[in-house]
Amino acid sequence: MLHKTLFSAALGAALLLGSPSAQAADANAFNPYTGKPLPVTREVKGEEAKILSALGGTPRSIAADAAYRANWKEEIYPIVQGSTSSRHEVLVVIDLADPKSRQIWQQVARVAKSTPAGTARFVLFGKSSELYATDLTGLAIWAARERKGQAINYLSWAMQRWDTIKQGLKKQGKARPFNNEYDAVLTKKDYPMVFVAMERCFKPSVPASEQSTLATYAYEAGNINLYQATEVCRYYDIKTPSALVVDGEVLDSPSELAARLK
Repeated sequence: MLHKTLFSAALGAALLLGSPSAQAADANAFNPYTGKPLPVTREVKGEEAKILSALGGTPRSIAADAAYRANWKEEIYPIVQGSTSSRHEVLVVIDLADPKSRQIWQQVARVAKSTPAGTARFVLFGKSSELYATDLTGLAIWAARERKGQAINYLSWAMQRWDTIKQGLKKQGKARPFNNEYDAVLTKKDYPMVFVAMERCFKPSVPASEQSTLATYAYEAGNINLYQATEVCRYYDIKTPSALVVDGEVLDSPSELAARLK
């Protein structure tokens, strides 16, 4: 499975970036469109580094390991609103299992609706303390590319449905982590969230003949993005499950978001 493969393997253009005074030095560090090397926080050190050097090897990186994928840049840096030329960068680190992520996401959705594309790009990094979240992140990555303008509403729906199912299971005395698609259902007759979203959340909806292939893609893309989410948290020293990073600086409160984008 790709989730295990990415972690066991230890994976390690011109762009308008706004005025230097508006951004910290660490802004765009994870932006693959700048053409600069991406940070690698899982550095090989000590004896392992010596062995690797003796063998003529080089440290692994997500850019190298995911480059075989046609849309790898969009998977490691999925822009759910805005573009590569937007003036500000907003990194949205979200763990669907984190209750505080709701407050963060509400601010993101609200601010994004009133922010011109040229002003800010909102980039999703999905963590998953409950592993099914990777599939939901992967579907958002697909939507950002194939259903322009619909990814944010989809993610709002996903959070709401996640919470509804959690609450329903708790009432049934069946509370459990969502580690696979059949954990995240109220009854055995329910369709998994990803498939429900394909039919309800997008215009046009995903044809039935394409849903299985898309579900596989979502799983893979979500896991690649999860790897980068972990890198982002290490690089910016984020200690919380969910957070916002604006122009290279971690916000103390999501309520600061709108003011930072003026």
